[in-house]
Amino acid sequence: MKRTLALFVTSAVLVGCRSYIESTPCQVLEGDHAANYARIFRSPTPPNVTVVNSMVVTYSFRPGVVTTDDFEFELVAPADWIRKQSKRWYMRKGDGELIERQLDARRADARAWYAPDALDHYDLYRDLSSVGYVHMLVQKEPESDGRRRVFISKH
Repeated sequence: MKRTLALFVTSAVLVGCRSYIESTPCQVLEGDHAANYARIFRSPTPPNVTVVNSMVVTYSFRPGVVTTDDFEFELVAPADWIRKQSKRWYMRKGDGELIERQLDARRADARAWYAPDALDHYDLYRDLSSVGYVHMLVQKEPESDGRRRVFISKH
């Protein structure tokens, strides 16, 4: 009886916590690419980087909830920017079924402009956390100026 009651109370608390977290107020920021870039990358857009599309989701402060911005960017960037960001976000290049499944799942919830080609057109990057919060897809084929189209997101 005590075990059943303890299980019931634990379940109720967990469901309540999940509901509390999911109801955290948020705001979607789109359209101001320069402001979105500065917010996420903590610097103005470099002259050799072009922001094609951006979306940032900000979350309100809530006691007991860790809130960090989620984001999606489509950029055209040089190789040195890609290297710096992969280090900054602790990402490494990968391949294989696991990273492909994670990135396909990520794209299913992303904006229509986010990495629209088949995965084999991109070099795939993922952060080193067990969950994989940050992803980057870098188009294998460079643009005419040598830069590459980059899709980077955190969720």
